[in-house]
Amino acid sequence: MMHTVKLLCVVFSCLCAVAWASHHRQPCHSPPLTSGTMKVISTGGHDLASGEFSYDSKANKFRFVEDTAHANKTSYMDVLIHFEEGVLYEIDSKNESCKKETLQFRKHLMEIPPDATHESEIYMGSPSITEQGLRVRVWSGKLPELHAHYSLSTTSCGCLPVSGSYYGEKKDLLFSFFGVETEVDDPQVFVPPAYCEGVAFEEAPDDHSFFDLFHD
Repeated sequence: MMHTVKLLCVVFSCLCAVAWASHHRQPCHSPPLTSGTMKVISTGGHDLASGEFSYDSKANKFRFVEDTAHANKTSYMDVLIHFEEGVLYEIDSKNESCKKETLQFRKHLMEIPPDATHESEIYMGSPSITEQGLRVRVWSGKLPELHAHYSLSTTSCGCLPVSGSYYGEKKDLLFSFFGVETEVDDPQVFVPPAYCEGVAFEEAPDDHSFFDLFHD
């Protein structure tokens, strides 16, 4: 068993080395399931949101539940987005109410767009001291429909989100990800609550997007 573990470690290290050496890097894909903490601030330094996220990359579903201890707010964000269907649910579990909107623009920062450009591959921290560094890839691209551009950093091996930035006409946002795991404790987080059934769609702008969730 120990030999098998060592062999797997060697194989994984070799695969990472190959990925590191490649000069023709295509956008990597997120693991099937990820979860952790996401923090969003404005470029002016204002805290906009902080809470727990869950992402299903195969079904392209995203859940974000804001930490109620975050800042001095009277209401807290709990959103479920089915990107493939273009549906956004704003959930109020306390009052068992639900708001449903159409999401016309379906790109987001949990997945690297296929047309993203690989900018660089760098070490954060130390490359030579054990457990004192992180190798990341930096990707960038444009979102012409929103008149915006973005940058994303992911782990070099595993494609886990590290940080991201969004610069648009209406706002500039900075995203950070912490404690990211390749699992989701409860898959039901991607299922709308029963009280969302039958709720009519509310009107939303044609350019309504994931990025509109975060504002002062």
